[in-house]
Amino acid sequence: MQLIWRNLFWIGLIAALSACAPKASPPNEQQVLEVVWQALEPNTSSHSQAAWELVDARTVTGQEVLDLFEGEPVPGSCAPGPYPPDNAAIALNGSYWYVQMRPRTATPQTLPTEQFSPTAPPLVPEPFLYQAHFLVDARTGEVVARKLYCVIY
Repeated sequence: MQLIWRNLFWIGLIAALSACAPKASPPNEQQVLEVVWQALEPNTSSHSQAAWELVDARTVTGQEVLDLFEGEPVPGSCAPGPYPPDNAAIALNGSYWYVQMRPRTATPQTLPTEQFSPTAPPLVPEPFLYQAHFLVDARTGEVVARKLYCVIY
C-alpha cells in the first residue's frame, strides 16, 4: 500500500511540475523568416539568402490567404532542387504568418577595375524562381503551405 501512495505522490509531483513548465512561445517575425529561408533554400539556384528580399511578412487568418495556396506548391514543377512537400490543410480561422519573398534584381557583372559593358551578361541570382509565398503556423512555427512561382522559358 505504501508503494502505491509513493507512486501516486511521484506521479502527482511530475504532473504539477510539468503544468508549471514554461510553454514554448509563438515564433516572432525573425524566427519565421529563418524557417521560411530553410524551406526555400533547397529550391533556389543561388543557395544564398542575400540573393532574396522580403516583400511582405504579416499575420493573417487562413481565410485571408486560402485561395493563394490552392493547387500545386510549384506550378509547372520548374523550380530547381527537390519537389516541395504537399501543402497541409489550412484552417479558415487558423492564425498564420504570411511571407512573400522575391529574388533581388539582376545586376551587371563588373569588376571594380573594369568598365561596364552593355553587352556583358547580367548576374541573375535566381534564373528560375521569381517569387515565393509561404504560410507558417503562428503557434508552432512550421511551414503549412508554400507556392513557388517560376519563369517558364
